[in-house]
Amino acid sequence: MYEVRIDDLPEQVYQRIKEMILEGELSAGQKLVQEELAAQLGVSRTPLLTAFRKLEKEMLVQLIPRRGAFVRENTDDDLLHIFDIRLKIEPLAARDATAAMTDEGLSIISEKHDRFAEAVEAGDRIRYRRADYDFHYAIMEQSGNPFIPLMLSSVNLISISNVSGLVTDPKVSLEGHKSILAAIKSRNPDAAEEAMAYHLNLSRNTLLKHRNDG
Repeated sequence: MYEVRIDDLPEQVYQRIKEMILEGELSAGQKLVQEELAAQLGVSRTPLLTAFRKLEKEMLVQLIPRRGAFVRENTDDDLLHIFDIRLKIEPLAARDATAAMTDEGLSIISEKHDRFAEAVEAGDRIRYRRADYDFHYAIMEQSGNPFIPLMLSSVNLISISNVSGLVTDPKVSLEGHKSILAAIKSRNPDAAEEAMAYHLNLSRNTLLKHRNDG
């Protein structure tokens, strides 16, 4: 049984449940049974309810009156809307990050890329989903605009929590990451913006085809 420490209990419960959602221990649409989670984490219901409310604000949990809490399950249309948001902002983030890139920032992004590549090579679905998020988030953090990661962290997490793997084949996604990183390394903002837009459009189009075929 996983037990959280008593210091800052609500925050730890929130972080643990969030991790369980992102790593697939709790799947999209699954009901969050308070008694079971309380026993599993070794806590009372109070910090659980606090965590549920915080996760609801991040759109990872849905609270339904008289039914309880559920891991939020988004439709293909919801995820397409998320990609529309990402397509408007992440290419800008890639451009700005490239223009302002420091050696330290480049080292961080390169390390996130390497972790993604290792996870893809190992075929580890959980690791490459999270590593994909970390790579994109690292670029947003280097953009110089603190509002970009704040705005996009939640929508990108929603994508992770609702897709069993990556929308695009992991090896294809890896090639996209390589192109983005190469543009950043060459200090070419135009190429970085274009590479990010192409990468995200590829995933959006794959998701759109899945929706239409379904």
